[in-house]
Amino acid sequence: MDTNKSTYFVSVVSALSAAIAFSHQAASQEASRSSFTLEEVTVTARKVEENMQDVPVSVSAFTAEGLERRQINSTADIGKVTPNLQFTNNAPLAGNNNSSVVFIRGVGQVSARANTDPGVGLYIDDVYMGQSVGGSMEMRDIAGVQVLRGPQGTLFGRNTIGGAVLLSTTEPGDEFGGTLKAGLGEDNLRQVFGAVDLPVSDSVKTRFSLGAKQQDGYVERVSDGTDLGDTDNYTFTGKVNFFPTDTFSAKLSFDYTEADENGSPMVFAGYNNNTDVNQTGQAANPGWFGANQSVGAGCSDAWIALPGPPGRPVDTAVGSGLDISGLLTDGGGPRGYVAENTDTSCVNNQWAAGPYETNGTYEIESSLENWGVAAKFEWDVTDSIVLKSITSYRELSWTGKRDADNTPFTILHTDFASDGDQFSQELQLNFQGDSLKAVAGLYYYEEEVTDILSVEVGDKGDGFSCGEGTNRCHLDSDNNITDNQSYAAFGQVTYDFNDALSGTLGVRYTSETKASIPDQFDYADPTAKYLPVQRYEADFSATTVSANLSYDVNDFTMVYASYSEGFKGGGWNSTFNFALTESDLEAGHLFNQEEVTSYELGFKSDVSSNFRINGALFSSDYTDLQFTYRVFIAPWFFNAGKASIDGAELEFTWIPSDSWIVEGGLGYLDTSVDEAVAIEVPGRPVSSGVAQGNQLPFAPELQGNLGIGYNLELGSYLVSPRVDITYSDAVYFDAANTSSIAQLDSYTTLDLSVALENYDADWKMVFGVNNATDEEYITSGNSSLSSGSGYAEVAYARPRVIFANFTYHF
Repeated sequence: MDTNKSTYFVSVVSALSAAIAFSHQAASQEASRSSFTLEEVTVTARKVEENMQDVPVSVSAFTAEGLERRQINSTADIGKVTPNLQFTNNAPLAGNNNSSVVFIRGVGQVSARANTDPGVGLYIDDVYMGQSVGGSMEMRDIAGVQVLRGPQGTLFGRNTIGGAVLLSTTEPGDEFGGTLKAGLGEDNLRQVFGAVDLPVSDSVKTRFSLGAKQQDGYVERVSDGTDLGDTDNYTFTGKVNFFPTDTFSAKLSFDYTEADENGSPMVFAGYNNNTDVNQTGQAANPGWFGANQSVGAGCSDAWIALPGPPGRPVDTAVGSGLDISGLLTDGGGPRGYVAENTDTSCVNNQWAAGPYETNGTYEIESSLENWGVAAKFEWDVTDSIVLKSITSYRELSWTGKRDADNTPFTILHTDFASDGDQFSQELQLNFQGDSLKAVAGLYYYEEEVTDILSVEVGDKGDGFSCGEGTNRCHLDSDNNITDNQSYAAFGQVTYDFNDALSGTLGVRYTSETKASIPDQFDYADPTAKYLPVQRYEADFSATTVSANLSYDVNDFTMVYASYSEGFKGGGWNSTFNFALTESDLEAGHLFNQEEVTSYELGFKSDVSSNFRINGALFSSDYTDLQFTYRVFIAPWFFNAGKASIDGAELEFTWIPSDSWIVEGGLGYLDTSVDEAVAIEVPGRPVSSGVAQGNQLPFAPELQGNLGIGYNLELGSYLVSPRVDITYSDAVYFDAANTSSIAQLDSYTTLDLSVALENYDADWKMVFGVNNATDEEYITSGNSSLSSGSGYAEVAYARPRVIFANFTYHF
């Protein structure tokens, strides 16, 4: 952290500390009659309902009212108001608009494939969502959001090494009623939502909702005008709550989501072109696919030497005047050369079209069908003992087609179709006595996912084809079946030593079996498999522990210290583009689990009825990181790193008068790769770029948000203008800190809105603008610059959008 930022951080903390003292003096005065109040937020961070201010865990929690006030309409928006959370869609490797990339405190996962687990657990109504695709969603009937920061390896366990995001949906009401909402906006934005409570009897309550959203994309394909990054989805949900007795309840739920969209808004971010005809050796090898395609297209300023020993034949386009004699007699290279020019038959950096256009021509597609059912049973055995059962089944099917190189050439294209299901069962026993609270449980999870992945690669000689209209390429199959099972037993005990001091100890044992059944080949000869088609299976296990002490300094402030552990299981690499030898399999077929241990000091303080401030300091050791290395062009995971993560979070809500609310947060991260292992796969080129001292991906050093709202009475109406500001330092999107795909400059976004409603709150109109200053910044990226494919791609955030929403409650 540089001196200016350190000074800024200390100044903010000092200012807020002064505000604590001021608000504490005001606490003895008459309570505020403002329409804004400090919400008593209920959280389930410890598997029981508790006041957020009483829980010794770093958690950001938002009620439905708070989400609406801040215009948080999708899961991707949560990161705007949560310190040290990065939540974005457009996972580049998936090519699907509904894929998600979630990082908390620098820990997460980029890959969307089922063979790698998310690093942050996403839960909806206590049900774990096993895949990152489908995690980016509209929040249409959400009652609340909780973001638990740091490893949650005791109570939540599986793949919560970075933390957990808990979404809860609205429960059925006791009376007939509901909500209707409609919205319009720029880019042809149209959205509708309706929810209705239909009580059947005093013991049976139901709720149903239906929502849809359409919006044009904001990235245009130059070749045909297709818009990328568009939205076209709808959801249906249903809930039935049954209360046959005062001590037993059964809650059944169903949800269905469907999306049919053009594709992710990825654009050209660079091509690693060799422009030095005299360069030899390995340094000239990246980007040679483009040289190969250029020669085939007739580029006169290009040549290609396909893989082989020194002295191998060299191809140039017909009529080329390039003199390349003698260049291939030393060092076995370079493999190719393309001049930087404007000749459209050449692959080079001329195909950069800016943040909102792409020159790609390959077929694109993004679709999703996601549905699930869940049953939650709860039995109050006694006044102090509660038994719970949570059962869920889900199915997820999605497609993603992408032109990774974003040029008119066949360099690297992917066609992804995934179809899978998951089943989970959790049993809980909760005990609450005068001084002792305890949670114990068993958990089971299984999933089976079939991935059909085809990859067009532009690395063959003349006459090889991926299909009609292509040349000098081959079509790979990276098909794989992932079959995973997980068992866990957990327990946590909290004991109140006295009225002020409490201690908590938790432990969880997890055992996982990860299996892979690959079927991978070159479509030119489907019978010649890259590796034997069989079931590959491995077991992983971990015992994770958590412990903390909390102390009530006085009636309004609690401090705590905690230790927590988390792990994320290993798996099988399943992306290949060549026949594997025994040494290949030994070097990189299986990758192992990664682990985090974290230490945290925090405080929570409701200083008065109009001021709340919570904060935490933490330090984490991150070991056996699953870094991505390119073996040829294929992304393989290796346990090749150690990292350290230090940081802080601060959140506050201040209501200075009856009509004003000021709320915000600040996150600071200091991440560093402390060890990067050099990976070798005998006889194969391996590239990564991960180096000691690199910053972890999706871990900006400083991140902050500030929201200011005001209530103004105009006759019989309430007018509520609001401004929300979000700031982020520079962000890298890979562990190699590749500058071509990074957001290298800090950026600030501004959201404005004004709401108009009647005092009965029957209806409300909201007019607003997101990204009012039209800030241009990158949200995700992917680089293969160091491999033969040589491309880089990024996604930018959507530009400014003006919108209007109308909501009616009946």
